[in-house]
Amino acid sequence: MSFMLLINYYSFAQNTTENIEKKTLELFQNKQYKRLIYVGENAIKNNTDYFFLRFRIGVAYFELKNYRMATYHLEKALVFNSDDASELEYLYYAYILSGRNSEANLLASEFPDYLKEKINFKQKYINSIYFEGGPSISNNISKNASIDINDTANIYGENDLNDKMIYVHFGLKHDLLPRLSIYHGISNLAISKRKSFKYNDYSNAANIKGIEKDTNFNYTVHQLEYYINADIQLKNGIKLTPAFHFIHVENNSIEYSYDSITHIGTFITSSLNFNNYVASLSLSKEYKKATFSLSTAFSNLNSAKQFQGGVDITYFPFGNLDLYSSTNLTLFFQKQTGSNAKESRIIFDQLIGMKLLPKLWTEASLTLGNLANYNEKNAFIVYNIADKINLKTGISFIYAMSSKIELSLRYQLLKRENTYISYQTKDIINTNTTNYQNNTLIGGIKWKL
Repeated sequence: MSFMLLINYYSFAQNTTENIEKKTLELFQNKQYKRLIYVGENAIKNNTDYFFLRFRIGVAYFELKNYRMATYHLEKALVFNSDDASELEYLYYAYILSGRNSEANLLASEFPDYLKEKINFKQKYINSIYFEGGPSISNNISKNASIDINDTANIYGENDLNDKMIYVHFGLKHDLLPRLSIYHGISNLAISKRKSFKYNDYSNAANIKGIEKDTNFNYTVHQLEYYINADIQLKNGIKLTPAFHFIHVENNSIEYSYDSITHIGTFITSSLNFNNYVASLSLSKEYKKATFSLSTAFSNLNSAKQFQGGVDITYFPFGNLDLYSSTNLTLFFQKQTGSNAKESRIIFDQLIGMKLLPKLWTEASLTLGNLANYNEKNAFIVYNIADKINLKTGISFIYAMSSKIELSLRYQLLKRENTYISYQTKDIINTNTTNYQNNTLIGGIKWKL
């Protein structure tokens, strides 16, 4: 009896597979892709699974421009047959059209020579060259330079205001191995600043109260930076990305020194050079229409040590780059060097991107939380300016001029806080807060070799 049941089971399974094969082949030949996907995925749920079924479902998704679901099924087909040229080519272009270039390069590196020649694949030591730069304009001085920093006590006040910034970056991407690519580059950031002092001048002994004076100094802070990251493509859509960002700061500031015996104040130029750094690590996993990422970073910025950990989910509702959303939540911790002062923050970031025209994309973003000494984009961007950042929002445009040239334009609005000190008495110092904003415009060009 058991033997007969076993024969009946295998006969039924064979008949089911034959029916599915016949039906999906007919739908495939007639280009009825939506129906094919429905029939094929139901068959898989009922434990019918083989190469041609996965291949046809993958191609159906590809033709419907759902490239991420195409990669999912074509990867499954690869398990059954890793030598089919059509399947390999479809999977390669599904990776490319999903924006998963590292996986595409890894797959193509194992193609036979005739297939590499067909898709024009070459492993290049220098994959691409990237340049970006632009100004950041601030209303800090126009808004806050006229504030009475000496307060009502008229003893002493001091303010250090950030003004405009000029930023440039140049980088190279290298394909070192099929699984390993490296991006590195240098940046320069010039920050114009104004330091203001308001004080009583007692140099004239005949004047007991002293003469209230204002003195302003303009100076520039220079940052020279080096950044490097590595994309390590592992198996099953997993990628590991370590990164390091080194920042050298040169600051020639002005300090006020008051002699309580002679009652004479003098200004001293101080040269302060120091190094900051950030080390980060991220791990991402591709699965169907989503990318899941975990990240962590350790940094030493502005006489404090920082640690942050975040989770990011990027979702592609149509399985392609026509529309996507990226949500990031980061926990940030900071401890001042030589002090027990600690703080923790939560930072939320939301990005939405969409395709406007055949070669034009736009992205809009919003970040909430104090971003001072925070880093993002695998430590490529570091907010190491001391002023508090409460909000960042922006919009960018990416234009694929050709298969070799990509242009970008990015606008950002940052809402910041600045602090200044004023003496209420000789022993009581008040710290006061002012607000301002930066408007940043960055243009970029990527040349794929």
